[in-house]
Amino acid sequence: MGDLVYEPPRDGPTLWEIGIPDRSAAEFYIPDPNSIFINKLFVNHPDRFRQYGLWERYTELYPENDLVYTVGESDYKKDWFFAHVTRKKENSYQGTTWQIKFKLDDVSTNGTYKLRVAIAAVTFAELQIRINNPNTNRPLFSTGLIGRDNAIARHGIHGLYWLYNVDIPGKLLSHGDNIMYLTQPRSASPFQGIMYDYIRLEGSSVEL
Repeated sequence: MGDLVYEPPRDGPTLWEIGIPDRSAAEFYIPDPNSIFINKLFVNHPDRFRQYGLWERYTELYPENDLVYTVGESDYKKDWFFAHVTRKKENSYQGTTWQIKFKLDDVSTNGTYKLRVAIAAVTFAELQIRINNPNTNRPLFSTGLIGRDNAIARHGIHGLYWLYNVDIPGKLLSHGDNIMYLTQPRSASPFQGIMYDYIRLEGSSVEL
């Protein structure tokens, strides 16, 4: 048998990317644990995600409004929470919608842009994607209910890998400012959520 060469999927030039494609969410922001639950074995340890209750820190950091990431300004090591989880509201939980803000200097309205979403772990969750309008009844894309690896609850940083390739019609994008909405609507428990591995938007192969 000769050499096996893997060619990663690509349809166009990279417009922006978030994360490192290594099937893990370890590069993203992992908060300090609640001092009540701290495990001293993992203080100043590379596996800082192995602390109890880190999912609850999302509500503390974003009590009302969800995470907003601005391409070219934000730093995924500091501004992208390691897990897209629910928000606790009194005795219940609610789904959350993250925003990715980005600018496009030129838009091929007749072309198709490609969004690559690699997921490092997911548990009884759903990812819905909308472009420039968070209130559309039907999202541009939905994974449906997926995942049962329970990485969030077991203090992990990766589980079963998922890769989605989403076509974005150029007519949905705008010259200048754009917003991508990532919604995780399932909210029966604090452990329903998504750990992203890597997100990349590729430009259209159609000339302007």
